[in-house]
Amino acid sequence: MPDIALIPATAADADRLAAMHAASWQHTYPGMLPDAYLRVQAFPERLAAWRARMHDGADGPAEVTLALVDGVTAGFACLLPQADSRFGIYLDNLHVLPGYHGQGLGKRLLAHCAQRVAQGWPGQPLFLYVLEANTQAREFYQRLGGTESEPFEDDFHGPGLRVMVRRVTWPDVAALAARLA
Repeated sequence: MPDIALIPATAADADRLAAMHAASWQHTYPGMLPDAYLRVQAFPERLAAWRARMHDGADGPAEVTLALVDGVTAGFACLLPQADSRFGIYLDNLHVLPGYHGQGLGKRLLAHCAQRVAQGWPGQPLFLYVLEANTQAREFYQRLGGTESEPFEDDFHGPGLRVMVRRVTWPDVAALAARLA
């Protein structure tokens, strides 16, 4: 069994987070996002965003967790507790690098986030956004009891890029944490 650890990310991890984020998108989003965006813009855009978030506090307070497998960074999750109080606590990122898929890291990261929300913001729902076309992620969240909104068009990170997304919500985060335990 590999040694899996979940640790808090720091500002020093900004570049590593950007690289993982872009790699995850480049693996997952072909056909969902323009190839030129994934190939040319995703990494520099994510690098600027993660540096701003981790160094300058852009997007407000963030709780970022790294998943390490045998000491190697394999994924991460990011909670933004003040992003949009209308829907609860925002899980802005949940990414596992392709070489680590199928090892339960996504569930471990989600369980960790659910536990953090249940402890830190009791009674608050947990929510995230998922691309409409990302059926694999949508099915993962549905299996875990996430409730989807109707699809809606939203701005993506690239300039002028609009995508169809769904908001996925877990109203009872304690139940989600228990399901994942």
